[in-house]
Amino acid sequence: MALKYKLILRKDMSKGAAEGAKKYYGSVSATGTCGFDQICSSISAYSTASPGDVKLVLDGLVFVASEALLRGEVVQFGELGNFQLKMNSEGVADADSYDASMLSRPHIVFRPSIRLKTSVARANVEKWPTIKPAASSSDSESPDEI
Repeated sequence: MALKYKLILRKDMSKGAAEGAKKYYGSVSATGTCGFDQICSSISAYSTASPGDVKLVLDGLVFVASEALLRGEVVQFGELGNFQLKMNSEGVADADSYDASMLSRPHIVFRPSIRLKTSVARANVEKWPTIKPAASSSDSESPDEI
């Protein structure tokens, strides 16, 4: 199975690019969504647990992970990777003038494991087929005329 990519025309971000210059860049396209129920069913197929059992465990995992993140801990998910909360901040010249309102909302940072990075690095890519608009012709018949 190959990752699909499409070409996107964007502003040329190259150093020294002319004003208004554009280039085509490759962008990975999602081919669909693997939902939570599908994940539970797939895991169930590789184990003795039912899809409901898997869902119960994964729901508990999310609950426990969110509690650990809120305590400021890094959450390690084995061969999947690590999750950690991060916050950005405004800077000040004097430490006494800083207050907590200068912090942004926390967001979750995911750092994949070496095993996950390695498996993804082996991915093949193929261009997503582009659909070109049909050329208009005054001779063409509409479906109603056939």
